[in-house]
Amino acid sequence: MKPTLIIQGNLEQASQLIQLLLVADLPVDCVVMPNTLDDTPRYQSLVVASTVCAHLALRVGTAADYGQAHWVVLLDRAEADTPQVERVAELRRLLNHMVENGFKGQLVFAGREDDVLTSFASHFSGLPTEQIWGLGTYPLTRLLAHRLADQLGLGAAAIRATVVGSAANPTVAWSRTYVGPTPILMYLANEDAKFSGDDLSKVGNWLRREATEQLETLRLLGLIHLLEVILADQPVIETVTNIQPGEATYAAATPILVNATGVHRLTNLVLSEDEQQDYAAGITELKTTITAIEGQQTEGK
Repeated sequence: MKPTLIIQGNLEQASQLIQLLLVADLPVDCVVMPNTLDDTPRYQSLVVASTVCAHLALRVGTAADYGQAHWVVLLDRAEADTPQVERVAELRRLLNHMVENGFKGQLVFAGREDDVLTSFASHFSGLPTEQIWGLGTYPLTRLLAHRLADQLGLGAAAIRATVVGSAANPTVAWSRTYVGPTPILMYLANEDAKFSGDDLSKVGNWLRREATEQLETLRLLGLIHLLEVILADQPVIETVTNIQPGEATYAAATPILVNATGVHRLTNLVLSEDEQQDYAAGITELKTTITAIEGQQTEGK
């Protein structure tokens, strides 16, 4: 029996994800939940196209499908200028609806601010933390690996990049980035290397600039790649957003095992001193945001 993948988001992003899934033809029962009733007929052409897929099946779903879902992929549902407190309130209503209809699967946040939404989902849903995760910096990590490979004249498989923190405020962990078996910082020390510390700095600045852009397609491609390896029973360690241990619940992108049952912590994140300071500053900013939203929710009661 194929696992059920529910897609929940606005028409534009959900349609784009479905189109990519049709091409990938993953062995899943794909169910799209329209954002509005007016969106329902607009998915019909995609449902028709899915009939030529050998493995993927697609249909428009109902609330009863939540009880059978292995994953619910949450894309952006609100407009970009919708206040954070309203997006969080809408998430709470949606999760209540899902749980009331028997949802016990994994929540996968694949839209903007997945760190904030993952953090609140752990409060609202009552699900185990290993079943709540987001794409985090994984798409940026893939982007960085390919950029470095181009710069070094290598295949992307030769690069093991690490980007942590959040998609909007990433920290490039050069101390945990490798060229083959060699740390990239040691690789730069090789007199034959046609790549310098200045080049590394430029690549890091480039990645941070890209992180400020709209990267919907890059995120969706990253999601499909993760689904492919999970469905092939090939667990990976990647920098996806996950609930961090500790008393104050928050989510950040750190290396973690991703498999069919969710995300599982293997070891603590170890960074250089400068990287740790940069990462910690981003976490402080995230915690401030979470506290502000919680305060606004309290005021609205």
